[in-house]
Amino acid sequence: MPRVLALLNSCGARLRPVFVLGLFGLAAQGLFAVSCKVIHHPPPSTADTAYLAGDFAKAADLYKAALAQNPAQTDAAIGRVHSLLRQQRVIDAAGELHALLGDKSPAPELLTLRGELELRQGEPWAAQETASASARLDPCNPRTLFLVSRLAKLNARNAAASKFLATAHTLDPEDPEIRAAWMDTLPTARRLPELEAYVAAPRGDDAEAVTERRLQLEQLKKLPPDLQPTCTLASTPAATMVPFSSVTGVRTGGPAWSALQASVNTHNIQLAIDTGYNPRLPIDGVSGLLILSSTAKHLGLKPLYQLQVPGIGPQDARGGYIAFADSISIGGIEFHNCAVQVIDAKFSGDVDGIISMTLMSDFLVTIDYPSHKFAFDPLPALPAGTPANGLSDRYVAPAMSDYTEMYRSGSDLILPVLVNNKFPSVFLLDTSFGETVLSPEAGHEIADGHKDSKYEVRDTSGKVDYQFTACGVSLSFARTTQKFNCLSTFDTSRFTRDSGMAIAGFLGQESLQSMKVHIDYRDGLIKFDSDTKHSK
Repeated sequence: MPRVLALLNSCGARLRPVFVLGLFGLAAQGLFAVSCKVIHHPPPSTADTAYLAGDFAKAADLYKAALAQNPAQTDAAIGRVHSLLRQQRVIDAAGELHALLGDKSPAPELLTLRGELELRQGEPWAAQETASASARLDPCNPRTLFLVSRLAKLNARNAAASKFLATAHTLDPEDPEIRAAWMDTLPTARRLPELEAYVAAPRGDDAEAVTERRLQLEQLKKLPPDLQPTCTLASTPAATMVPFSSVTGVRTGGPAWSALQASVNTHNIQLAIDTGYNPRLPIDGVSGLLILSSTAKHLGLKPLYQLQVPGIGPQDARGGYIAFADSISIGGIEFHNCAVQVIDAKFSGDVDGIISMTLMSDFLVTIDYPSHKFAFDPLPALPAGTPANGLSDRYVAPAMSDYTEMYRSGSDLILPVLVNNKFPSVFLLDTSFGETVLSPEAGHEIADGHKDSKYEVRDTSGKVDYQFTACGVSLSFARTTQKFNCLSTFDTSRFTRDSGMAIAGFLGQESLQSMKVHIDYRDGLIKFDSDTKHSK
């Protein structure tokens, strides 16, 4: 039995991302001390040019033709797999790579390609082991360092992620993916010229990514250089408890949401909690608040610049803008000078907006569903010597030894889940979603026991499919097992795109309603206290 299954199958064991600490110990073992040469790329081939232009189907065909002439062209093989992945043809990419690897010992660059594929398939634990093996063979491969950086960031090891990414960029500053990831870590003032240079040439982005980058550039140009959001914590109470209520009408026909009272610019408002709301803005000091335009006027929030705001759930994008809030208070916790998004929309319920909870990442967040209250408690102090730049690596304090390690992508909370005691997957924790659901791919795999390319979702529909259900499903996560008669499916491709790995489903209110959920955003830790009287 694979090691990950052996661990996940232990019902009493701590279900956790199987991320070996030795991978991050590479730096201590001298990885960064190795003398590595900067990569100098030859002129792009015809296939490379098609790939950079975003014509991935053409690129895949051209790479295939190049391989037919010379099967030993590793770069062409990697380019073909990447082209298939860009088309969301993940199963085809896996088949190509399997045939490419065969039974021989793979070269380090092919090992890294396998790790990239494993991550995209929603198997970060496998990607970690593969990346570690590749790094031991070639510690100077920038793509390997980039993969390690991505995995580290998912695992709340932000200091390590920053080091690996910086080294990858130093060694290969022209790799488009590495360059884009590095660019996103820069302060706003430095990001602007880098983004201008990035969008000036084709970089292998699809049409949606190109549009996003150009919009980011427009937004940064509209930001006054002397007005930068910082969203600083202005008060540090020992602990705060806030009651929450159930509100309906945030999404038409949707479930009730949990909402708390907050104060923005000294005005009280009701904010629904949505852990799946992921405001990916190209500016610093983002609060994670999305406020209705009608409420924003009452709060005195003035537009800084206009933008299209992604819709909530399956809704289309709406007009809106970015504004700065002088103050945001929740209970006795107060923040100053924070960026908020404003959306031109209407909710039928008594709610003024939503909040993702990342604003409270300096606190242990507890959502107590049975008691209808939130608690915000101080997190354990980080070990001595932790940098003061806000970048730290996951720290599991002794008092939190019974917590489960989870993945984070922006504000998204992603948990390893064992489905039917045999399918290790990753699920998104979504407090705004009523049902617990499966992706169409996961539902089909559970129902038929195998993956089939015709069930790959390559476009986002954003709708629950009640016609296709998987029955007799059990989900095991964080020392908890829940059984369901049947689960519907929902297109999770939007969240797969955001996180870079296949999201097999959502843990919605159906799974959470009898729970007390403890979330440590800083360290990527979570714990569920279950009310067995009401658990499924």
